[in-house]
Amino acid sequence: MGRKIVASFIIVLVAVTLFACGEEQKGAPTIKNDQDSMSYVVGMNIAYNILEMDSTINREVLLMGIEDALTGKAKMTQEQAKEYFLVYMNYGIHERIRKYEDKYLNDLVATADGVMRKPSGLTYKVAKVGDMNKTPTNDRDTVAITYRATRLSGEEVDVAAERADTLRTALKDFIPGLKEGMKLIGEGGDITLWLPSSMAYGADGLEEKGIGPNEMLRYELNIIEVKKRY
Repeated sequence: MGRKIVASFIIVLVAVTLFACGEEQKGAPTIKNDQDSMSYVVGMNIAYNILEMDSTINREVLLMGIEDALTGKAKMTQEQAKEYFLVYMNYGIHERIRKYEDKYLNDLVATADGVMRKPSGLTYKVAKVGDMNKTPTNDRDTVAITYRATRLSGEEVDVAAERADTLRTALKDFIPGLKEGMKLIGEGGDITLWLPSSMAYGADGLEEKGIGPNEMLRYELNIIEVKKRY
């Protein structure tokens, strides 16, 4: 992640430096030859890199930064800009993600019937409570479950269907959001869980299942069986 951010930053710096070496154009430019076409492609790539880094970038201020750099009036040195960029992307991103998740989940609780939210951030809706005398509470308790995991867009990222090899494992082996959510129902229960990224796969994601960094997930989960360990 860090290398990608630094690489993207360097791409922007190099591109701006290349533009600074050319003559300042007057009026709206036109594409006349291969050099112009290549220049346009470079500009598109810069834009896509910027959108990938942070789609909330203020376009007017961005253009002001490019213009200042081209005219030698930049308000920061390249080292200062790089330092700020890395701090913003590597540390500030977690706060921005948390605020987005909080807003999304709070809005969900306010507008959807039966949806509740715990202090941890776990958000849930119980469809069937199940046998509360058989609720997994101990890390050594084992459970057999089925589930369907999706992104907020509805795209499926993981599924464990009811079959001979239905997922059976100890409670301690689940990600935090599933571990906490299963304690809310008993054997035979059904629950829908919305997991903030910190309760799912965090900043690393899970590449083998296509789950990206800092991705919030939705689980539809059913507990088939609970085996208590005392």
